[in-house]
Amino acid sequence: MRYDVFDYLNLSSNEKLDFFMETRSALSFLPSYWINFDNVRKNIQLYDIPELYTLDYLIGKSDEEIDNFFHKQPEILLLIPYLLGIRENKFEKPFSNRKLKVQGIDGTYLLDFKEIDIKNINLYIQFIHDSGLDWVLNKGLRKSVHDYAVGIEAGMDSNGRKNRSGDMGELYLETVLADIAQNKGWVHHGQTTKTSVKEWYGIDLDETFGNRRFDGSLFNPVRKKLYLFEVNNFNSGGSKSKSSATEFKDLHDRFSRTNHEFIYVTDGIGWNSDKSHLLEAMDYIGKVFNYKMIESGYLIDYLN
Repeated sequence: MRYDVFDYLNLSSNEKLDFFMETRSALSFLPSYWINFDNVRKNIQLYDIPELYTLDYLIGKSDEEIDNFFHKQPEILLLIPYLLGIRENKFEKPFSNRKLKVQGIDGTYLLDFKEIDIKNINLYIQFIHDSGLDWVLNKGLRKSVHDYAVGIEAGMDSNGRKNRSGDMGELYLETVLADIAQNKGWVHHGQTTKTSVKEWYGIDLDETFGNRRFDGSLFNPVRKKLYLFEVNNFNSGGSKSKSSATEFKDLHDRFSRTNHEFIYVTDGIGWNSDKSHLLEAMDYIGKVFNYKMIESGYLIDYLN
C-alpha cells in the first residue's frame, strides 16, 4: 500500500514499523564522496599569497637554477609544506612551531618552517630534491604552481573517502537539508549543539540539551521553529543502533517542553535484529523516516 507522509504518521507504531521495514534502501555514493570541493576551496586559500605565483618562474628551470632561486629568496621555502600536502599535525609538537622532523640517510634532522634557518638552507634544498618536488617544478608542470596546489588539495581530500563512507548518512542528510533550506529560504547547518543553536539561530535551549550533539538542523525564520535531526546508517546487524530506547524517550521528553521538533532519519539491514528499539522510536518520536521516504518527498511535504 502507498502512503503519503501524513498517512504514514497517522499509522500505529506497529504499522509504521512494518511499512518502514518494507521500504528500506541503501545509500549509493554521493557526488561529494569522491572529492569534497568545498574542502578543497577552503584549503586552497592557504596558498593564495603572492609568493606562490613567484614559483612559476621555476617551471622548466634546471636543478641548479632552482637551488640558486631559493638561496636568493629563502623566505619562499615556507611554502614547501603546502606544496607537499603536509598538514599541521605532521609537525613536531607544539604544531604551531612548524618544525618538521625528516629522516635522512645519516639520521633525522629538523626543518623550521615558521622561520627559515638560513644557516641550514642547504638542508631545505636537499629536502626539495629528496621529496621529488624539484621534478614537479622543472619538468612536471606546464603552466601554474597554483593549479598544482589545487591538485594537491584534491588529492588530499580524496584520502578522506574512507571517513566519508562512515558518514554517508550525515552527508546525505546535509544534502537534503541544504536543498530544503534553499527552496524555502530557511537556514540549515550540519552538526549542531545547544551552543551553536544559540549562535546560529538565537534560540536558548534548556540545559537538558547541553550534552547533546545533533547531526543536522533546519530553522524556519518566520515561525522561529527549529527542527533537529539525527541520522543513522545502520547497515550491520552486528553493530548497535545510534540511539537506545531510553534515549528515544529522553528526546521525546526534552522536545515536548519546546516548540521545536526532533526528526530521526535511519535505514539499513541492521534493524532486522533490533526492531524493538525501532518500535520504541516509533512510539516516542513518531517522525522516523528512511531514505526511500526522504526520496519520495516525505520530509519536504511534512515541513510545508
